[in-house]
Amino acid sequence: MACACSGNGPPSWMAGQMISPEPGMTSYKGISLDSRLLPLIRHMDSVNEYRESLQRLQAVWDNLALLGQLSGMANDMGATRHAFAELTSVLLNSMGQEMRRKLVQDMQARAQVAIDILTRNLFERTADIGFLALDDEVRRFLQLDNPGAVAGERAALVGRFHDYVRKYSVYDDVVLLAPDGRVLARLDEGVAVVATSAGLLAETLQTRQPYVEYHGALDLFPSRTSVLCYAYRICDEQGRVLGVLCLSFRLDNECARIFANLRQHDDWYVVALITPDGAVVAASDALQLPAGTRVAPVCDEDCRVTRLGGREYLAVTRASTGYQGYGGPGWLGHVMVPLEHAFADAGHGRLAGQASELLAAVMHSPALFSASLREIPQQAEQIQRELNRSVWNGRVRQSRDEQSGNPTFSKVLLGEIGRTGLQTSDVFAQSIANLHETVIAAVLSESEFCAALAIDIMDRNLYERANDCRWWAQTHSFAELLSAAPRSDATRQAITATLKHINSLYTVYDNLLVFDRQGVVVAVSNPTFAGRVGQPVGEEWVARTLLLAQPQQYAVSAFAATPLYGGRHTYIYAAAIFASDSDEVVGGIGIVFDSAPQFAAMLHDAVPAQHAEAGGAALFIGRNGEVLAGSDAHYQPGSRLALDAAWLQRAATQRSAGIIVLDRQYYAAGACPSAGYREYKGGDDGYRNEVTALVLIPLGSVQQAVAPAQHDRIRNAHARAPERNEPVAQVATFHIGGEWLGIPCQQVIEAVDATHITGLPGLPESARGVLMREGRPVPVFDLKNELRYGRSAAEREYRQVVIVQGEDGAQFGLLAHALAETLEIPLRQIDAIGGLFPGQMPLAESAVRPDPALGREGILVVLSVERIRDRVLGRPNVPGWSAPMLEERRGANPLMLS
Repeated sequence: MACACSGNGPPSWMAGQMISPEPGMTSYKGISLDSRLLPLIRHMDSVNEYRESLQRLQAVWDNLALLGQLSGMANDMGATRHAFAELTSVLLNSMGQEMRRKLVQDMQARAQVAIDILTRNLFERTADIGFLALDDEVRRFLQLDNPGAVAGERAALVGRFHDYVRKYSVYDDVVLLAPDGRVLARLDEGVAVVATSAGLLAETLQTRQPYVEYHGALDLFPSRTSVLCYAYRICDEQGRVLGVLCLSFRLDNECARIFANLRQHDDWYVVALITPDGAVVAASDALQLPAGTRVAPVCDEDCRVTRLGGREYLAVTRASTGYQGYGGPGWLGHVMVPLEHAFADAGHGRLAGQASELLAAVMHSPALFSASLREIPQQAEQIQRELNRSVWNGRVRQSRDEQSGNPTFSKVLLGEIGRTGLQTSDVFAQSIANLHETVIAAVLSESEFCAALAIDIMDRNLYERANDCRWWAQTHSFAELLSAAPRSDATRQAITATLKHINSLYTVYDNLLVFDRQGVVVAVSNPTFAGRVGQPVGEEWVARTLLLAQPQQYAVSAFAATPLYGGRHTYIYAAAIFASDSDEVVGGIGIVFDSAPQFAAMLHDAVPAQHAEAGGAALFIGRNGEVLAGSDAHYQPGSRLALDAAWLQRAATQRSAGIIVLDRQYYAAGACPSAGYREYKGGDDGYRNEVTALVLIPLGSVQQAVAPAQHDRIRNAHARAPERNEPVAQVATFHIGGEWLGIPCQQVIEAVDATHITGLPGLPESARGVLMREGRPVPVFDLKNELRYGRSAAEREYRQVVIVQGEDGAQFGLLAHALAETLEIPLRQIDAIGGLFPGQMPLAESAVRPDPALGREGILVVLSVERIRDRVLGRPNVPGWSAPMLEERRGANPLMLS
């Protein structure tokens, strides 16, 4: 019922001009846009804000490109402008697609849960009707000569119906009919209907199915427009039809509970159940979607924009996945949200409490972000890097030749280009961060939602177990047989037969056992445990069961390994069996929950398939992290999770989500503690058991942390304008690792990209290979070891090669992580440092004192090209070289090279 739309090709924006959109693409305000976003994007405020910012900057780029023709930078500017324009389209599409995906995924999950939770509930009802139709008291009543006329007998049976509904509170009425349609007894005696002529009666009398499920108007319930009921015929031991039993399910009440769990107080979702032709069965907002309203199911797309009552909605529809062969009543889960509110919350507030180091660690995880998303910041960085290199090279050229063209104009233009590039880069960085936060927030929300689903399924399932043990303990034959003395083999066989029949209807149990007032096993349903008959149960919950004071109470074992479940961990629910004519306890019944497959199925259903395949898991855990069950065999019952105690405490007390580290993996961890269901674990229920559902969605493995190298971002520290006629030195600066280094502009040729280096065999460690420049090979060196700063630099993050030229004209390249400023530095701020180390030949030629007034505390170290070449090429020292001699040659210019 929920078919996803087919994928579309990548967006295209070429040469800064609009071209015909690709198939699946359309034009929106100058941007080539995924056509699926067209009806939605005007409601995506953040996307539109970034689009407007980037398009304003695009206009600035247009002006700079025109001015660039006057400075000889037209080609470089044009390429940068076009690259930014193309990336703008890619980025805005990605933001829109992620926001759409997050919303649709959230809506689909809610629609799926709405119908699947109801289907699970109704599956239990199909077993209830079959068992209650075999109730001894009901059959005995129907076998009376004139059952409807015997007031005392009818009152006793109605009292039994009340006992039943006190336990199974999902029903609001129980009706017993004669084969001719007369009402013989019913729970709600205020309904003045004496007979039914509905087709339900004939269908129930004739069906070969184990039950009849009916939804619609029914004359047995004249005040209701529709009812959901389950019916089955009651027969005697010879197969003669005695009557028909109907159970009326509290559909509106149950739907309200389901919807309440699927909506937050501040969201705009409308959650509904609809028929295949679109008729609303029930909805979370009866004003927007009254019962009976017709909507269009969305069966051929992942979502669709629809109109209702003059308003536009985004809608999704999901069919039930079924449960243990039961497909449900054929309804669909349907979720709608008004378009104007659909994208109001991107979920970024969810990240406020997350540790910054964990967020940074997963921000580029391949497990979390697709290759196309991971490429966007790389493309933005590459564009900015190329722009910075163009500006850097332009300033170096200006420094070498102050007489060319109009140097003042060129300097101003280069400065403006650099500033505009930074502004554009900042907008890209903000929007990319917004995109990343949207993705992470969506995963955290998903993990929390799945955890809430898992614990809700568990609570609802165990609610049924608490009901079953109490109702079966009221089986009349159990009390009579346990009260009889002496107890015969026939007694055991009769109880065994009943237990086996019950177990055949309720397959969630591995075994059912009845024990006497001494705690000795009388009968079991599972032949595997027949050897336990006649033996004491020998577990602490038995004593608690035999001390129960009334039939509404029950006892539950701890979740522990037990021989009654083959040494595996499980819960055993138990209730006391009271004598038929007194409050005396004559024994009890224990029902052994088949926890291994049942919990595994619950947890499996809580983890989306794509996350499970990637290593995701769901678990039920105790307060201290002890595992009750896991969807993955790695998490065995009885083991303990190595999680922070404070995190476990929070998970045990409130619904939450966060990023955790477990087994050297990052996970989005959603947690939701058990809150019970209906009366189960409610205010009047004495049973308490602290269980939390935990859903783990993998975000990537924990890698050795490597501090990123300095990014290309031209700063203006040390750039205070020198006084008029003051002597200055022109220095081109860059970063290796975290160090700020410089080389006199006279000896810098240009900076080039570091991706085209060719390695050569037999080179020393510092030599990385050669690159071709103007048809000639240029050797490239890595100074990270020669600089000896005592800290490592990430080789894989080298992005630039600074090509320099020695006094003899020979050129070679130096690997750098990032380019920095090109500075005019007053000579009074420069200190020669070569003479500080007599007898040594440091690579540093001089140091530039920091200027705190400009916000820079670091020292700029100016390197000597000749000394670098001597060091990396192993060239012998210049004969007669000494530090004093060098200082004498240097004279007044501390940047003069040896």
